Amino acid sequence: MTVQNSVRSYLGIAKEATKGTAVTPTDFIPVMVDSLKPVDLIDPLYDTGLRGSMVTNYNYIPGRTRSTFDFGGHVFADTIGYPIAGIMGSVATSGASAPYTHTVSLLNASATGADSQPISYTLTDFYAANVRAYAGIQFHDFSLKFNADGMLEYEAKGTGWASAASATPTPSFSTVLPTPVWRGAVTIGGTTITNSISGSLDLKRSVTPIYGISTTQNPYQIFTGPLEVTGKFEFVMEADTELTRYLTNTQPAIVLNWNYGSGASELQLQATLSKGAYVAAVIDRGEDFVKIAVDVNAQAQTTDAGSSGGFAPIKWVLKNAKASGTYA
Repeated sequence: MTVQNSVRSYLGIAKEATKGTAVTPTDFIPVMVDSLKPVDLIDPLYDTGLRGSMVTNYNYIPGRTRSTFDFGGHVFADTIGYPIAGIMGSVATSGASAPYTHTVSLLNASATGADSQPISYTLTDFYAANVRAYAGIQFHDFSLKFNADGMLEYEAKGTGWASAASATPTPSFSTVLPTPVWRGAVTIGGTTITNSISGSLDLKRSVTPIYGISTTQNPYQIFTGPLEVTGKFEFVMEADTELTRYLTNTQPAIVLNWNYGSGASELQLQATLSKGAYVAAVIDRGEDFVKIAVDVNAQAQTTDAGSSGGFAPIKWVLKNAKASGTYA
C-alpha cells in the first residue's frame, strides 16, 4: 500500500438523465483541498432482543443509506454554473457561439403532476487511493462570499445516493481563471455604489431523503423544498443611506455583477435580488472607520422568475464558453 497525497484529488461532475443513475464526468471543478467532503451515511439498526445478559446490543444491521457531498473554493465563471443551476433548477441559454449567456432561475411548475425538482448530478471523487461516484446529488445549500481584497468564493452542499466504486476518469480543466472580487460592481436601488466592502449570499432549500420499501437501502427520492435567499452586506458608512433603507423598509433591488473579458472570452456572474428587504442594520466601530452591516432577506416577485413563471427571490446570469445543455 502507498500513502497518497491529498492534493492529488480532483472532482468530476455530470448531469444525470435519470436521478440516481451514475454517469461519467463531463466536466471537472477546481476545489479547495479542505472543502472536499463526501460522506456516506448508514442509519444503524440494532438487535436489542433480550437474551438474559447485561448488554443492550447483540447485532448491528445496516439500515437506510444516503450521502452528503460538500465542496467549495474560488469561483470560476464556467464551473460555478453547476451548483447554481443545481439549486435553482431552470436554465435558459442564448447565443450561437461563445460567450453563451445562461439565465438561471427558479424552476416552478403550475401544471398538475409537473415535476418542479431541480436537476440531479453525479459527483465523482478521485482521492488517489480509489475513485467513488456519488449519484443522485441534489444541491440544497449554496453560499457566495466576497471581500473587497480577496477572491470570490463559494460553498456548495448536496445530498444523494450512497457512493459506489467507479472507473478512473481522465480529468480536463478549463483555462478560465478564478474571479477576484475587485472586478465586481454592486448596484443598489438602481445606483452603482463603491463603498461595499464585503458580504455573502446564502441560498438554502430543505432536503428530505424519502425511503420506500423496494429491496434497496438507497432513497426512493431525494426531495428538495422551497428556496430561501438571505444575505449579509458590509458598507463603509459615509451617510445614513443603508440605515435609512432599513428604517423605512425600502426593499431595494440589489445587483452583484462580475463581468469582464471580451469577445469569446467574456465572462460574467451576476446575481439579482429585485426585492432585497433589509431585516437588520448594525453600525460597527470596530475599525478606524465606521461601517454598517445589514442583513437582507430576498422577497419573491415575478421580476426574477424565469421561463417557468411563478415567483422567485433571485435570478442569475452567467456568460462563458459552456454551450446550451451543459448545466441542466
